[in-house]
Amino acid sequence: MSSVYLSFLGLGTKKTDSDSGKYEETSYILDVVGGKPSRKTPFVQVAEMELLGAKQFDKLIIVVTKKSRDEQFDEMKKQLDEVGARNIIPVQVSEDMSPAGQWKWFEEILARIEHNDDLTVDITHGYRAIPIVFSTAINFLQRAKGVRLKAVYYGAFEKNRSCSPIIDMKEFFVVNEWAEAVSRLVEDADTRKLGRLAETTPDFQLGELNDDELIRALEALTDSIRNVDVNNVARQAQEALELIEKKRAGASETGRILLGLMIDKFSGLVIEPPESGKYDRPYFEMQLKIIGLLLEHKLYMQAYTVMREFVASVGMLGVQGARVVSKKGRSKRKRYAETFIGMLRYPEEEWRFEGEKEETKKQLIPYYERLKGMGLERELRGFFGELADYRDGFDHAWTAKDGARPDIAKKGQVFCTRLQSVFELLDEHRFFTRSGDPSGQGIK
Repeated sequence: MSSVYLSFLGLGTKKTDSDSGKYEETSYILDVVGGKPSRKTPFVQVAEMELLGAKQFDKLIIVVTKKSRDEQFDEMKKQLDEVGARNIIPVQVSEDMSPAGQWKWFEEILARIEHNDDLTVDITHGYRAIPIVFSTAINFLQRAKGVRLKAVYYGAFEKNRSCSPIIDMKEFFVVNEWAEAVSRLVEDADTRKLGRLAETTPDFQLGELNDDELIRALEALTDSIRNVDVNNVARQAQEALELIEKKRAGASETGRILLGLMIDKFSGLVIEPPESGKYDRPYFEMQLKIIGLLLEHKLYMQAYTVMREFVASVGMLGVQGARVVSKKGRSKRKRYAETFIGMLRYPEEEWRFEGEKEETKKQLIPYYERLKGMGLERELRGFFGELADYRDGFDHAWTAKDGARPDIAKKGQVFCTRLQSVFELLDEHRFFTRSGDPSGQGIK
């Protein structure tokens, strides 16, 4: 890991045909080091080394063209030596402005910056678009090489001004970080990047996102999604979205765009009316939405878990007074739902239930026959055995197979579609009319 200073050296502006085109001398001032002006110099790099302290940098990379190197570099290096700079490395790039040429500039510079370097950049001078090209590359360096951006300086030279300010534009580059953090949230249900940014960026920058309460609410929501806590997702989505809407009301334009992405992503998880605690229509709707979100985020093990739970929950529709949350409700689910799963997974002639499970099966038979008469049992059997095999593969880390199946994502979408069909059939046949006891004569 090194402390690297990177800058660009161009030719300056010619006033006449005979003019050499060198930069004009001026003093520079940098508020972060006390506001003391630098010596007069045509090179902002010299002023920055004097004001910041050249010894803090392990190397100085100066990007030049052949012309700027021939006409300017020796004089700049002489002045850099005078302020204590060391290990000054010129990196010569071509003057080719084609896309291929710009890409070559980019790679020439990347080769000189190592993983985990601390990087200070000056973009004041440069040949044509080279500083612009590299400005867009900063984001790549941070992602691909773990580079820490310490400062991005610009010397705001003005003619007839005795002392020109040096401005640190680093905070503007953090907008890329916020965009990536929101992308991770909405694409991967991952709030870690948002949390880190909230700890390290100033309040004035996207303060609507830089909020501990909002971060905690989003963490609770995404934890519920990733941990398949289907009973709490709707509530936590509602709480998070209320905070997002509140923040968006007074947000900056940038903040409104990023907050809008969150709303678009998670608003579908809010079910009205609130969950009743029963195996009712909103409960099954929520399961389908969670399955879709998990598949979208490529959280396949969790998605298959919820798909299996959906089928198990169909069995609970035949149990009178069955509830999602309560000690008694959980006890009933373990008994009846798992027996129902066994009844579906194997042909009737292969049923082998013993003890309590045999008694439970007998109690479920009237409900099972009702499903059978309406074609729901046939629909469930048409895919559940295969779905259960895939879910078992995750449970055993695919050790019982040659490896993970290559069509997990594709099959997940197929199973999700089949579950949607089951939901529609249940709704069509009024299984949700009396939540938890569709017949009025369910198992007690």
